[in-house]
Amino acid sequence: MLIRLAMVGVASVSTGAMAQSNVVFEAAPNNGLFTPFNASTPADVRYADSGWLSPFQVETFTLNSITLIMAADGGSAAGSFDMAFSFHDGSPSGLVFGSGAELFSTVIEDIALPQSNEGAEFFEVTIALPDIETAGGFNNVGWSVGVSGVDYDGSFGFAVSSTLGQNLGFFTNNASTFDGSSWNLFSFGADPVTGVANYAATITQVPAPGAAAVLALGGLVSARRRR
Repeated sequence: MLIRLAMVGVASVSTGAMAQSNVVFEAAPNNGLFTPFNASTPADVRYADSGWLSPFQVETFTLNSITLIMAADGGSAAGSFDMAFSFHDGSPSGLVFGSGAELFSTVIEDIALPQSNEGAEFFEVTIALPDIETAGGFNNVGWSVGVSGVDYDGSFGFAVSSTLGQNLGFFTNNASTFDGSSWNLFSFGADPVTGVANYAATITQVPAPGAAAVLALGGLVSARRRR
């Protein structure tokens, strides 16, 4: 369930990386939170999202980090969880853009969850990427998250961006979920601005000469590629 909140307190999330010239994708947290994970979530369940980095170009990007802006709600005490993370050529589901091929995966143990029984709390998880080169063209990217070892009595998941929060790169209308046997797409409603399922995240590249000209294209949104 998507919970829409006035994003009071999100400004306190550290977003220094977003101001760097090597950011190629930025979906800012301005549309509430989506918290599908809890202590009962099966380890093989995944939630995923995707986007793309350029309108269309021969050049590729070499990516070195992704920061997920996450959210917790209803936890009476601080807790922790392990994250199974994967990075893909486009949507991990294979149902949107890109091949869906897995390019990198890792497990991050003992990520701290904040006490959140007096209101939602936001936190960041930054994952180093091993200089992943995109495929060119639209330079599709995607990522998935699964959880295990959850020690928490609340729920947690993702801060969410609207179309207006997409500051660099391009969003897809749908996110996806894997229920242990198959992938399915979903969005948060019919509203063209707030109904898109767009997880808040920032992706950075290895700085390259001329990158500023490429990044300038990221503020454009191509309706023909939304799905």
